[in-house]
Amino acid sequence: MWSALGAILWLIGEEVKLMPLVSRLIAIVSIGALFSPASAQDRGKSSPPTIVTKTLVSSQAQKECFSLNNRQRLYYKFRADGPLNFKLSHQDGKEVVDIRRNGANSAAGSFAPRKTADHCLVWTNTGKQSVTLRYEFRRSPQ
Repeated sequence: MWSALGAILWLIGEEVKLMPLVSRLIAIVSIGALFSPASAQDRGKSSPPTIVTKTLVSSQAQKECFSLNNRQRLYYKFRADGPLNFKLSHQDGKEVVDIRRNGANSAAGSFAPRKTADHCLVWTNTGKQSVTLRYEFRRSPQ
């Protein structure tokens, strides 16, 4: 009888010794989940919008590049006080232009890529006068 009771007491003692370790392990796993490499887009959240205002002198371009995966949609809009050439493109061995608007003062839309790639929004001032550009974009799950 004493040996069974002794074994039970020994097991209870070992369980009590393990509880702080189990608690620490749970805390470490929970913290790790918060800082996991999964992006906000992969967890179903939109990225915050990027908003930029820039004055482009003659022949100057503004380029904004980012990674866009095939489970995301890009929302963009811009307004300028003069005409600009605008394009959204990515590289696939060579430059692939997904969207192009020449001589545009404003545009807005969305784009969903077929495959994951780095994409760039590019505005070019081909005129002789400076042009002030204000643009905004964000990535969201499809």
